[in-house]
Amino acid sequence: MRPIKLPTTPSSAYNPNRPANALLLAHVRELERAVRAAGRRVQGSRPKTEGEVAAYMRLLNRALHNQVLLPALKRRPLRPPRPASRVAGSAKTSHSPGSRKPARKARPIKKAKRRGAPKQRRKR
Repeated sequence: MRPIKLPTTPSSAYNPNRPANALLLAHVRELERAVRAAGRRVQGSRPKTEGEVAAYMRLLNRALHNQVLLPALKRRPLRPPRPASRVAGSAKTSHSPGSRKPARKARPIKKAKRRGAPKQRRKR
């Protein structure tokens, strides 16, 4: 049988800032349902972008894997990761990146002082 050649995936196939489509959101719902069925509560809001979906699905898959491996452990409810745009203090500051103080230079390492009598060299 002849091999089927598939074109390479374009780099524009994943854009973390693009709004998540219905298929990705359906995957998230199914993973949440599986995590709940495994015995863990899920809290939080729905992801809005592809980057948020990717981070949340990674978290859900990891939680599901751990819950199936170690079902007897009691765990706190699962919360989705906060996106970088919503995290407090992540807003850009008004100063330019070059206006920071220069980093401190490393101090030279001092040689340790010898203690005691100097060692004698062997004669050849």
